[in-house]
Amino acid sequence: MLLSFLKIAFRHYGKNRLYALLNLLGLVTAYLTVFLILQYLYVETHYEHLHDKADRIFRVTHHSVAPNGTETHWARTYLDFVNELPNEIPEVEHLIRFQNHQRLYLRVGEEKFRPRHTYTTDPEVFEVFGFELIQGDPERALAEPHSLVLTESLARTYFGDEGAMGQQIMVVGEYTDEEVPHTVRGIMADPPAQTHLPVEVFRSYARPEERSWWAYAYVQLTEGAHAEEVEAKLPAFIEQHQPEGQGGSTTLYLQPLPDIHLNSHLIREIVPNGNLLYVRVFAWVGLFVLLIAMVNSLNLSAALAIGRGREVGMHLVLGANRGQILRYSLSESLLYHLFAASLGILGGYFLLPVVAEQLDFVPLLGWPMSVGLMLGLALVAALLVGWYPARILSRMAPRVSVSARETQRGGSPHRRTLLLRRTLVGVQFAAAFLLMASAWIGRSQIRYLQEKDLGMNISQVLALPALPNPVTDKYLAFRDRVQAVPGVESFAACMEVPSREIRDVGPTLIVGQNQDKSQAPLLDMQVISPDFLETMQMELVAGEDRSDDYRFHEIKPFSEEYTPAIYLNEQPRKYLINETAMHKLGWEEPRQAIGQAIQWSIGGFELAPGPITGVVKDVHQESLRNQVDPTVMVVEQIWLRTFLIRLNTTQLDQTIAGIEGVWNELFPTYVMEVEFLDELFNELYQQDRRQLALLWALSGLAIVIALLGLFSLLAYALQIRMKEIAIRRIVGASWPSLIWLLGKEYIWLLLGGAALAIPLSYWLLDGWLAEFAYRVEISPLAYALTLGGFAGLILLTVAFQTLRNSRRRPAEVLREG
Repeated sequence: MLLSFLKIAFRHYGKNRLYALLNLLGLVTAYLTVFLILQYLYVETHYEHLHDKADRIFRVTHHSVAPNGTETHWARTYLDFVNELPNEIPEVEHLIRFQNHQRLYLRVGEEKFRPRHTYTTDPEVFEVFGFELIQGDPERALAEPHSLVLTESLARTYFGDEGAMGQQIMVVGEYTDEEVPHTVRGIMADPPAQTHLPVEVFRSYARPEERSWWAYAYVQLTEGAHAEEVEAKLPAFIEQHQPEGQGGSTTLYLQPLPDIHLNSHLIREIVPNGNLLYVRVFAWVGLFVLLIAMVNSLNLSAALAIGRGREVGMHLVLGANRGQILRYSLSESLLYHLFAASLGILGGYFLLPVVAEQLDFVPLLGWPMSVGLMLGLALVAALLVGWYPARILSRMAPRVSVSARETQRGGSPHRRTLLLRRTLVGVQFAAAFLLMASAWIGRSQIRYLQEKDLGMNISQVLALPALPNPVTDKYLAFRDRVQAVPGVESFAACMEVPSREIRDVGPTLIVGQNQDKSQAPLLDMQVISPDFLETMQMELVAGEDRSDDYRFHEIKPFSEEYTPAIYLNEQPRKYLINETAMHKLGWEEPRQAIGQAIQWSIGGFELAPGPITGVVKDVHQESLRNQVDPTVMVVEQIWLRTFLIRLNTTQLDQTIAGIEGVWNELFPTYVMEVEFLDELFNELYQQDRRQLALLWALSGLAIVIALLGLFSLLAYALQIRMKEIAIRRIVGASWPSLIWLLGKEYIWLLLGGAALAIPLSYWLLDGWLAEFAYRVEISPLAYALTLGGFAGLILLTVAFQTLRNSRRRPAEVLREG
């Protein structure tokens, strides 16, 4: 019987080659799309799979509230007393610190390196986390001072094939250029890309006192312990250790390790995390694409089922029962979908590496599971799609089924399916419309972010960020030498590189008006050099830039008697503020702020009071997801951490080579790392661009699939209505009137689908755009253009099919009786 079913199915497809091919093309495209989306979703939802104890590992995050109510939530903490958690809370089995507040520079022979992800950490790191040590003893690799563990790829880069174990690497930090020899005592496998904690180098602590200050702290709980139990004990733990008189409040939270990638966007995340919204969006996109293809298949199968009356009638007359007809129809649908899914999987095999490279992920879902999921999905889709046509065929009576005339006139089976088909086509149009309109508006937002005026010119500015002290101490010597390099237009410095959030926030007093720090506005501090505004081409709205008045000078060595706090308080100050800070401090007009004396402080550091000499037009220091922060600018040579060099566009490579030559002469211990500011800002939206590019491509595929279904449905509908069209042509109907006659049904269905899709699209987009402080408005024009484009494509499809199926003379069509 199965063989008979296959023969009949192939014979049926042979009679309807065009419809079968279009249906197959739509299904293959849908299954290919779903296959790729499944791979992506599996990766995004299976971060930290490397760590066997991930369900017991939690990151300790630091939430603080200032006296004036300002909240900050850090992914790391500076509280040293978190080290006592395993000693005072029984449920905490281990605490592991990952410290990177001092960047490490390495020298192997004559070659210099600065790995991006280096951490000073505890010896028990391999006991808690799943980092695989392929050489070395996990218990001893980081037990001794001045020990290193490298990833396998980094070890190969540094030492080639000679082997890295036992080799010596010279390490220098940010505070002194003294090189300290370290020994490689372990080689670990490269961690997978699916982690929020990428690692290249582990370094051991040289002494216990180094386990201090800023760190990413993780705790492993005992088996059976619950995070809620531990969090309930943390307030008492903090109260016991927090110094008295400290303003504000501090809270520690335990963040589950597997939740960090999709649900954490705290201050100073190690790497930009994913977004749960995108995961949900692409899950719905995959569902929509498959739904559109299933609607096509169902509509066409139902339409063709009505036209198979003679075939079914003959089977029933010859003794077939309704159960056999039902099984036959379902088997045909199953065969079709399994074949389409197989082709989709084959296409995915070739396209997956390309898509993974574009979206920067490594596939994790194994092929046996991938194939099983896709074939299971095809089985379910085949039963859903095949059930209704099978029901139509099995319910046909022999008398009705044998009558071709009854079928052509649109007998009762046709009437029963008409409402369902229209509903399904409307849902199909709604899904395609939703995807395209959302992608259109999302693209407008990304374009807006790229083109928005930042208030400064970041083009052709070379940044040397996060510089060590021995480099910044020679700022003047380096600046003077670099300014002589051909192609260098100007040179400046600042503390926080533009594109990165400023998190040095402190109360700002207006001298003579407010002396209570707990009630003072909190303002960011951007430390600058005298040429900063000129180099960044920033605009003053009032006053003048008096930063040139500052003179760099030799600083007396710091000691217990002469601390940095004393030095900072002694230096005379002149301040610049931005427009947002002006309003935050209570002035309405820039001129009101000029000459007013302010004083900024943070922690134990107080800068001397000084006048405001200028108000700077607001600039976007960071992502446009965030509002412009109120910012104070002041020159302070010991806090400069980033050099900025404006270049001209001619002979760029030679200019950068000249700068590097100066660097190597002055700083032979350190490797020079440079970034272009425009690239740093582009990286802020890299994930959004990738996701929207994928959404745009998938929306296009959804439209193609929808139009393929419309094309095949129209072709079949025109075959049934050939005589009606012939009569209309005889009585004088024009081609435009015929096209509108056939297309208006689909236009009305499109309008119904749009009415369903627009509110849903607006709701989704408004939620996404709410993440941006600066955003486009959701314009009705975008929906109107999408609707117009869809309507045009529908009418073009109707016109093509009408002209294609109406080449014969009307008399010939009517003579066929």
